[in-house]
Amino acid sequence: MNTSAMETTHRAARTLLTAVAGVGVGVASLLAAAVTVGADASPYESTVRAASTSSATSVGATEAPARPEGPADYTFLSSPDFMNSDLADVSKLRTWHRGMPNSWNSSYATTIDTILDGFESERPDDVFVAGDLVDGHWASDDDRTGIFGPTRTYAERKAALKRAADFYFSEWRKRFDRRDLPVYAAVGDHDIGDNPWRGGDDLAKTSLKRNSFNVFKRSFYKHVLAPNRVAERPHGAAHDTAYAKYVSPEVLLVTVDVFQRTGGNVIAKLDRNQLKWLNRTLAAAERRGTDWIVVQGHTPVIRPVRTYGSSALYYKGGATSPFWRTMARHHVDLYLNGEVHTVSVRRADGITQVSHGGTVQMASTKGEGSTNYLLGEVFGDTMWLRDNRFAPRAVDFSRELWQYERGHRPVIRKVVRDPAQPIGHLVLTSDNQLVHSDGMLTPLTFS
Repeated sequence: MNTSAMETTHRAARTLLTAVAGVGVGVASLLAAAVTVGADASPYESTVRAASTSSATSVGATEAPARPEGPADYTFLSSPDFMNSDLADVSKLRTWHRGMPNSWNSSYATTIDTILDGFESERPDDVFVAGDLVDGHWASDDDRTGIFGPTRTYAERKAALKRAADFYFSEWRKRFDRRDLPVYAAVGDHDIGDNPWRGGDDLAKTSLKRNSFNVFKRSFYKHVLAPNRVAERPHGAAHDTAYAKYVSPEVLLVTVDVFQRTGGNVIAKLDRNQLKWLNRTLAAAERRGTDWIVVQGHTPVIRPVRTYGSSALYYKGGATSPFWRTMARHHVDLYLNGEVHTVSVRRADGITQVSHGGTVQMASTKGEGSTNYLLGEVFGDTMWLRDNRFAPRAVDFSRELWQYERGHRPVIRKVVRDPAQPIGHLVLTSDNQLVHSDGMLTPLTFS
């Protein structure tokens, strides 16, 4: 950033801070209004929230700072874990017959339309989804429906898994294509069958998931990623599922695949080829003088963060990992991740990590775990971020919607409030300074 641009950014920052200085909401009031622990919050989440009280910025959770006038240079919308459910009309399949169950109904059709209408209303240039597009529990036809084919033998079960993957991934992508919303996704754990991939209560299921690792990823690439025709990719195992693209002349998006199969397990760690590619890609962006480098991957790296209804996978090695050190060395601005189904900001080594997103089917009456999205607007050397959440308006717990496996079936009906409500704001500069934060986007700190 040149000196003139830096001075302009800092003047804008001083103006913003003056504008919000009179709001005067205390730390305790902020936490009570925006991040109060409810009865349906997990104990782990309660601990993280309590630990973050010492550094919350004193601005109300929905008090929007004064946005610059005029259109942004670039706008993205990020919603990890959308949808994290297998929600699609299987009656389209030739193997479906009248009387068979369906993973679709009018309630979820309305809910998904409401969410996507909300996405569309923000008029983003691109949508980012950092993993968990589907539920991915396709290792066992628990009701013996035959919807994805016979499952008597191991080979038949693996073939049925592939048919399920092809169906649900393609239906997911079509929702964005029908609305002309460009979408860039990363692989999540549910997109490769969900953890664990070793041990567990059902060794046959675990083995099938692990041995279908490449089946999941090939289907993900074919139906979700291939239509984007992104050329910049690593060699090796992550060739199809990691990529980099300049989504704007001054904004580079790098999507990493944090999952690799190693021995008899799957771990959250970039393979060696992908890490070398990442280093080269980020170094080239630095030489070019790119203002904004955004990386998306499914798991948090810096821990702890808030969690809700999640297995809380983290990247192996955290802030000491070669992955994080590579991002820090090349001055990555923003790391976007999902997995945890709620919102947290952590800052370290000049990188802002935003954990966010949620599932369509989670039914907490307070909105925890439900779909939320981060809107990012770039104005030169300043990025304005706002997180909005779709809280439930009505939930019917009386029955469950059919899914291929019984253990992950959502409530039969969920309707969300429209529009989604803002739950936090964050303003960054491209020299890694935090200008403003409030609500759920207030960075967590621990004393």
